[in-house]
Amino acid sequence: MDKAGFAEWLHGLPAICSHSHHLPDKEHGDLSLAKLLGNSYLSWCGVPVPQGNDEARISAWLNAAGVRSYFVWLEKALMALYHINEPLSAHSWARYDQAIIQAHKDNNWHLTLLMKHCCYKAALLDAYWAPGVDNGHPELFKPVFRVNSLFYGYGQDARDHNGGNFQRTRGSQITDIREYIALVRRALGEAKASGCVAFKCALAYDRDLDFAEGDWDRAQKAFGEHPDKEDIRAFQNIVMGAVCEASAALNLPLQIHTGLGLMDRSDALQLRFLISRHPEVSFILMHGGYPWTADIAGLCHNYPNVWADLCWLPLISTAAAERLLDELIDVCNADRLIWGCDAWTGEESYAARLAFLEVLARVLWRRVDSGMMREEQARRFALMVLHDNALMLVSRAAANGLPLVRQPDNQG
Repeated sequence: MDKAGFAEWLHGLPAICSHSHHLPDKEHGDLSLAKLLGNSYLSWCGVPVPQGNDEARISAWLNAAGVRSYFVWLEKALMALYHINEPLSAHSWARYDQAIIQAHKDNNWHLTLLMKHCCYKAALLDAYWAPGVDNGHPELFKPVFRVNSLFYGYGQDARDHNGGNFQRTRGSQITDIREYIALVRRALGEAKASGCVAFKCALAYDRDLDFAEGDWDRAQKAFGEHPDKEDIRAFQNIVMGAVCEASAALNLPLQIHTGLGLMDRSDALQLRFLISRHPEVSFILMHGGYPWTADIAGLCHNYPNVWADLCWLPLISTAAAERLLDELIDVCNADRLIWGCDAWTGEESYAARLAFLEVLARVLWRRVDSGMMREEQARRFALMVLHDNALMLVSRAAANGLPLVRQPDNQG
């Protein structure tokens, strides 16, 4: 087999997507090109996505964002999915728009994209707008419980970056730290009982990732009228300890967003003391810690309870994903690497898959070609990263009688 044959073989492999924000059904029915781009990472590029068919604005936007990884892979995905041989331009804009609108007249098209084109057997869903839901599709989505709001329950007016406050959501007004932590533990247990297969922490968008051991007396002060930053920090440290303890007790992995965010000590290395204090927790460090990718490789080397999740990274920077995958193969066991699309739509999920398959093909075949890896090892590695490793993680949800695929009467 040559490199082209290997790449073609990769495209047929099944996947379990480790991380997705796939939007509810109602958000896909009126999908257009502009709405698709607005619900993609291209909306993060600092240039407004053009509305309508103003050719000057479209051309200016393409000139600004048209070579970024976010754009390159989404364009490749759209060309493949909608059989359009012409690149996206002011001239072809309307053609792409109509193809997307027409396809989504089929209400199940967004799911077909995931199951048929992305080859997903399951996708872990981080529905930050309603933590723990499965979008009404338990056969595909395995819910993840986002824990951010738990860290903002010290005051009724506190909010995480998604506007969440655990106490307000629960309708409680607890002012005692130990009573609050007891409520947190109950909520995490309820999340698993309702079908959640992992916990997700995205606090890198709210604060740094350096979690010290908890100071209970200081944490209590966070419930006061005017808590200072250190009171709040102590409270959040206590909450993180409780999340880790629940993760271990419930045998659910803890996904942690690392890298991009506030860019204030959001590098994965900030987590090393938390990781060392909780060796029984499977820490899933997400996004390759970009731009501090070497941190992930170092932590994987030293801590057997650390997993590297390459979700999002190939879309951020294909070159960085390639470098990190090469390093991880050198220093990390093959059964601790996973990948997910980290996308809101089926089209961008497919773009993310294309990007990662390209990274896999380049890195693995280069190693085969240089004698660093045998072809059968490369094949096995690819299947493990795309499917088998994540399956092993989410299968832990089968413990205590909870099925991996939730039945409709168990939906929360």
